Amino acid sequence: MKLVKAAAVLFALTPIAVHAQTDAMPPESKAPAQHDHAAGSMPEKPPVPPSKSVSLSFEGKTATVSLTDLATMPQTTVMVHNSHRNVDETYSGPLLSDVLARVGLTSSRETEPLILHSTIIATGTDHYFVLYSGAEIQPSFSTGKVIVAVMKSGLPDSEGGLIQLINTCDAKPARWVHGLMSLSVMSVAPTN
Repeated sequence: MKLVKAAAVLFALTPIAVHAQTDAMPPESKAPAQHDHAAGSMPEKPPVPPSKSVSLSFEGKTATVSLTDLATMPQTTVMVHNSHRNVDETYSGPLLSDVLARVGLTSSRETEPLILHSTIIATGTDHYFVLYSGAEIQPSFSTGKVIVAVMKSGLPDSEGGLIQLINTCDAKPARWVHGLMSLSVMSVAPTN
């Protein structure tokens, strides 16, 4: 456990050390920043640390699904437009609703109020997080698809941190999560 904590601290401090080294370099040895804003493209972000599993939590229940678990679940393939790169991309993986069923979030007539009052917090290895409503991830409520992608263009998705959250609902990929590492479901009880 101490080794894991030490590795985590070292990993967290690496960007600070690199930044400090870059600031100490003479100006002529620093590489100029490459920005192509005129062409409308976004600056490239560094890759996120890969995720090999996703931790799930809902109403006190927890589970972990590995990359292998996700790959053996029923797969859904979606084609989406990545507006950051201005290209169409194809991703495959299980529906988010199927993944969350492993901790008991299932859609039925009895659970409809629970689904409508739930929020899913999806967090990546780079600590980027987004929110989804319970209804928008359930096929019984939404025509869009939200998948836990493990394949991109038929190959393992190494570019997106091995596991990504991808949706067909949004015009921009702002709620895609690269290196998906956790999914937490929070439910709000209605007030009288």
